[in-house]
Amino acid sequence: MSQTQYDESRSFAAWFAGPKAENGDWFVSVLRRIAEDYYAWRRNYFPGDGVVIDSVVRRGTEQFQDAFEDRLIELLGRLKADFPFYSPRYAAHMLSEQTLPSIAGYFAAMLYNPNNVTNESAPVTVRLEHEASRLIARMLGYTDEAWSHITSGGTVANFEALWVARTTRYLPFVVNDMRTSLALPPARWGTDVRTLLGIPPWEALSEFARCFDDAADAHGGGGATTRRAVDAYLQSPFCVVQRGLAPILSRLNSRPALLVPETHHYCFDKALDILGVGRDSLVNIPVDDEFRMDVGALSESLDQLDAEGRHVLAVVAVVGTTEEGAVDPVDKVLALREARTRAGRGSFWLHADGAWGGYLRTMTLPHRLGLGEPRADVRVGGHERSLPLHLPEKYACDALDRLGECDSITIDPHKLGYVPYPAGVICFRSSIVKALARQDAPYLTDSPGDVATERRSQGIGVYILEGSKPGAAAAGVWLSHTLIPLDATGHGLLVRDTIRNACELHALLENFEQLDPSCTVRAVPLCAPGSNIVCFAFRPKRDGLPLAHLNALNKRIHERFSVSEGENVLDQTFFVSRTTLSPRQYALPTVTPFLKRLGVRQEEYGVEGVFLLRSVLMNPWHTLAKRRGRFYVSELAEELHRVASEEAGSLAPS
Repeated sequence: MSQTQYDESRSFAAWFAGPKAENGDWFVSVLRRIAEDYYAWRRNYFPGDGVVIDSVVRRGTEQFQDAFEDRLIELLGRLKADFPFYSPRYAAHMLSEQTLPSIAGYFAAMLYNPNNVTNESAPVTVRLEHEASRLIARMLGYTDEAWSHITSGGTVANFEALWVARTTRYLPFVVNDMRTSLALPPARWGTDVRTLLGIPPWEALSEFARCFDDAADAHGGGGATTRRAVDAYLQSPFCVVQRGLAPILSRLNSRPALLVPETHHYCFDKALDILGVGRDSLVNIPVDDEFRMDVGALSESLDQLDAEGRHVLAVVAVVGTTEEGAVDPVDKVLALREARTRAGRGSFWLHADGAWGGYLRTMTLPHRLGLGEPRADVRVGGHERSLPLHLPEKYACDALDRLGECDSITIDPHKLGYVPYPAGVICFRSSIVKALARQDAPYLTDSPGDVATERRSQGIGVYILEGSKPGAAAAGVWLSHTLIPLDATGHGLLVRDTIRNACELHALLENFEQLDPSCTVRAVPLCAPGSNIVCFAFRPKRDGLPLAHLNALNKRIHERFSVSEGENVLDQTFFVSRTTLSPRQYALPTVTPFLKRLGVRQEEYGVEGVFLLRSVLMNPWHTLAKRRGRFYVSELAEELHRVASEEAGSLAPS
């Protein structure tokens, strides 16, 4: 480990409580100060009002206070059975430390209990949400023309992206109807159905906004003209928010398709169900041997859909797959879209699902940070040595550089942003989408305005899928991201460290036979890390074992690295998670290279699928721990191989 790596990782020490609560005493005083400040605020609000709960009444509450103390002790005791997400021993799910600023911000605002649905119920935290969301949008590459807000998580954020993409897809037809209804000159794109189904989303949004401007020029500004334009929008037979999909698709004689890589999150199937498009509309695009979308296959699928007379609702690129951590080549997808648009073959809405990997972009601002030396110090069997690392190629940075050209992006602060749940964010490239998403709720805001008015609005609730939502989440995100820069001088250093740790685990799994020749099992990684996730399976060194046997072995290993109900979390030394390669999601050609390395027949995959072990290396303490003589990643690899050897021996086929 270089001195530079150590010095950079020392900055993390101030951001978190620490695995042994090293910053705990100081932070307890911070939380106490927050609570005291809040209750002082209450006492000093119209102090002349006097008390309501007087001393006599308070003395009568002792029985409840006693019961409260007893039940609180029970709750605190039960919580000790939770997983130690803060520990470098935890390398399972997408959970880790939360930054101290995010906890303090959440705790402080939680006491005020603001509901960020509107300024009227959250005058402070709505502003904080706008400020925090803009910080994230700029980090992702968007300009001040963008619009973003906090959601409960990536699933809702992805729902919103597809909700708006669906409305925008049919917007050119609506614009044509609006211009006719408003007695305006026709749009320049004509009336051909196939052409209108391929209008670039930014052009459709721009022309929609222009309708309101042209109506004001033709008929005079003011509320009456705006109302007339809104009515023209809602009365169009192609207005999906009023008519629903069925009559529109019947008119068009065309079915929509959502194109996603095989690695997509399951929430997209759910979204198609909820939007009424149907799960059959999902088109899986093959991925390469590093589990990145195959852009050639995407091009072929687009051509096939054209030939079938279908149209594209949206294309989704995944920036940090939840199983492999892979980053789809967003830059190449954008190049394909540009080429198709220039050739008159139709454009499409491009959504980047960066729920997991969106924060990877902090490593590229204001310049690419780089991943450091391609070697890591490890310790196996008491001996230290240096291993080569298979670091992600620069393709990921090429993709991240162009994120700001996507039409929408999902990102989860409550994952790699290290802030408490619930905190996802959806970012739209153009704030014009607010006018499309607008719902009429007179108790939250005034009547709908023109597009320019809606774009300026500081409201939230009338433009989003959710209703009530905690202002505390906005305060937590805001305080953390205003203190820890979202660039290569701050957050990017932490993210880089997690990627190196994942690559270190991958290197240990790949090379363990050389480090400990006596080991009776072999780890087979699914692929090199695309970010900070490692998937792998164990197999005995002997050949010819059926896939069902290997799945059973890895399931038993997983059981040894997790805690079931009734088991004591303190008895578990390390934690890993699991996933499954299912033939319903991953086509045989995608997994064939891995099956060969695993030593199983291809035909078994269609029956069994593959059970995988999975480690998410997002804990911030591995580098500092090495300086103190604890090689936790090496210890995890040793423990995995020890347990795998034991289970392989006990599961030997008869």
